[in-house]
Amino acid sequence: MRLLKLYMINCGVFKKNVINFTDNDDNPQDLICLSGVNGSGKTTLMDLIANLMLFLNPELTLGNIHINSEKPNILTITEFAQLDILFEGKIISLVLGDKKHIQKSEKYEQMFIIENEIKKIIRKFEEVIKIKRENTELATTNIYGNIAYLENKFLERNIEELNKEIFKELFEQIFHKIIKKMKQNGIKFFSFLYYLTDNLRVIRDIRYRTIPRLESTFEIVHIYDSVKNDLNKFLVYHDYSYLEKFKEIINWINENVLEDKEITGIDRPEFKTIIETKSGDEHGLELLSIGEKSLLIIAIELYLIASENTIILIDEIDKSLHPEYQTKIMKLIKKLQEKFNYQIIVSSHSRFIWREFEEKAMIDLTGVVL
Repeated sequence: MRLLKLYMINCGVFKKNVINFTDNDDNPQDLICLSGVNGSGKTTLMDLIANLMLFLNPELTLGNIHINSEKPNILTITEFAQLDILFEGKIISLVLGDKKHIQKSEKYEQMFIIENEIKKIIRKFEEVIKIKRENTELATTNIYGNIAYLENKFLERNIEELNKEIFKELFEQIFHKIIKKMKQNGIKFFSFLYYLTDNLRVIRDIRYRTIPRLESTFEIVHIYDSVKNDLNKFLVYHDYSYLEKFKEIINWINENVLEDKEITGIDRPEFKTIIETKSGDEHGLELLSIGEKSLLIIAIELYLIASENTIILIDEIDKSLHPEYQTKIMKLIKKLQEKFNYQIIVSSHSRFIWREFEEKAMIDLTGVVL
């Protein structure tokens, strides 16, 4: 699975633009970097891709939509968008808005999932959530009644599918391959798209928390959450439940990520991952530097989720990373990409990151929007 192109009309700073993720021969690229000044739309672009990818979910509900109290969902402020994804020699086009703007491929057989009503419902849902948050004295029965009404409207919304026969056949292939891969390789988590946002990538002190059981999960889109995806919690759980997998992960971390220190094990009574420094001192993951934490989180998340059918977005990959660590994370990304054959798109302000990409894989959004 690979992103090919993204068409946009009136989406933030983008007025009428096409972002092309292919090379000069129109083939999808595996490693892509978005650059540009602040305000050039890097995060907007990634948010839009992540939300459009949700259209692949035939059982999509309002609960799957990411609601951010700080800003409106990107779908609600976009007039039209079309994301073209290449899979098994066919294009799946995920469309938001009026189908009169649809772009058709002359090279590939193509199917369309067209959402016309979704942004209106999400906008109303955001309004209800805002009222609930700001007016605590309102009758909760009215609030939850409105939410239930919108949830029903969401499920009943009109979704247009063109070339539906191909769509059905292709999805049967996709899900069959996923289930088979998860069973054969003991994979616990799988997503078509994994999005590490520019929010805090932190490691928490979990000594006073419970460690919930990690179930096998498949999600169309997974957005990194520092609470749900806490690395310390993940390692402690695997030490208790999947010791061989835990040893595999720790060996990989010590060989490829950490320098002058290593993870030696888990202090089970304290629910704490132990780091031993070169001098023999010991401390927990939470006492690593901000840069070390960010490097460790990105590296391990990529190691755990890497798959040939996964698309990975990392916003501001250089955030909190020293130039030495920026070079290191790019080497790790390239190593994992060669092994697992995924597609990765990062955004960055750093020349240390930019120099790791071929010229045709650099997309300067400053030139696109200005």
